[in-house]
Amino acid sequence: MTLLELLLAITVLGLLVLVAVPGLAALHDGARVRAETLRLVAALDQARGAAIRFGSTVRVVLGDSSYQFTADPTEGASESWRLPGSISSDVQLAGAGAPILFGAAGLAVGVSNRTFTLTRGRITRRIVLSRLGRITW
Repeated sequence: MTLLELLLAITVLGLLVLVAVPGLAALHDGARVRAETLRLVAALDQARGAAIRFGSTVRVVLGDSSYQFTADPTEGASESWRLPGSISSDVQLAGAGAPILFGAAGLAVGVSNRTFTLTRGRITRRIVLSRLGRITW
């Protein structure tokens, strides 16, 4: 091989890497957003299930740093737990707003189709919580 052929091969390889890197970054961002979507949906479903199981109101406070759940102690169930929020996976959470209350029947009290948006890079995913407690994504 001559030096010219070697430089040409390295140049072509460098161009291929420049084309591939943005696609790999988007793939990585998509995987993070998908994983956080599944975590948030599971957390909301867990809170709804706890409200039905305890027969009491469960209060859900969603934030970037943590997802916090508290069962209403006045109704006989004194349970509280916390999960890491979306910031732990470098994903932005929008639409959390006011706390969500799941009633004893599993209905979301005071929520009228709340939309959560998870974003990382150019990848965005929306989760909708209906007042019936149904979660779509």
